[in-house]
Amino acid sequence: MYGVSYMIKLVLITGFLGTGKTTLLKSIIEEYKDSRIGVIVNEFGEINIDSKLIKKEGLRIMELSNGSIFCSCLKEDFVKGLIEMSKMDIQYLFIEASGLADPSNMAVILDSISNELYNKYDYRGSVCVLDAENFLKLYEILPSLHNQIEYSSAIIINKSDLVDSKMVAEIITKLNTINYEIDIHITSFCKVDIKRIINGLSKACIQSKNSTNTPETRPKSFVISGELILPFDNLAEFLNVVSKSTYRIKGFAETNQGNVVVSSVGDHVNIEKWNYPIKGTQIVLISSIGIRLISILTKE
Repeated sequence: MYGVSYMIKLVLITGFLGTGKTTLLKSIIEEYKDSRIGVIVNEFGEINIDSKLIKKEGLRIMELSNGSIFCSCLKEDFVKGLIEMSKMDIQYLFIEASGLADPSNMAVILDSISNELYNKYDYRGSVCVLDAENFLKLYEILPSLHNQIEYSSAIIINKSDLVDSKMVAEIITKLNTINYEIDIHITSFCKVDIKRIINGLSKACIQSKNSTNTPETRPKSFVISGELILPFDNLAEFLNVVSKSTYRIKGFAETNQGNVVVSSVGDHVNIEKWNYPIKGTQIVLISSIGIRLISILTKE
């Protein structure tokens, strides 16, 4: 574990809820399978679903749940995690930030702990994943989304298959007004040459200001959990109802048709078979309209 001190390359992955960050992270893990890597997964909800999706033997994973790593509600744990990871025998540290993360203060955080690190971090910059279908309507109402773009060195416009070329052009125009130096990639299912993107990251976008992430700006999140086997049709109907009042739904469930992994962005609900054991049902819902979702959950 301990040896000669060296620099660990650190890459931050940002993007709003459901844009494809975990898909990209799985691709990164595969592409860097011959390197020694560590991962910090930051989940906004109380339970960490994404860490279950990327589990791999030999992979050093740290889970930070129930908030943003850039918010005071979780920043202390994030700092401790960075210090602990600096003691590991790794070449790269990839951080998947919460979809609501505002990374404006990343450089300040790293600078504040520089004397406590065993191996120093070489912060290469941030890769931001956008959802082509929802970006323009969400951008105007979410300050964190603006800052994710402003502080990124590369942008992946994902889910481009769901929109036309005119929409993609509008997104690119908007991105250039925020950050004209950004490296833009257009794709679906996050199929990109991620090594080339990471190798080309520019530190020009590494600056700092106060994060907009505060306990007061957090949307409501809810966890549905239980040990009973659920009727599949009832689960699907329930998810279709509540999805209209959420930014994001994800989790696992035991049903009478087998184990499933559930996911939704807006009202797009996806339920797929999960061929691994799970312990009961755990589903996280992140509300877009808190009062309405509370009403639906209470009624259901």
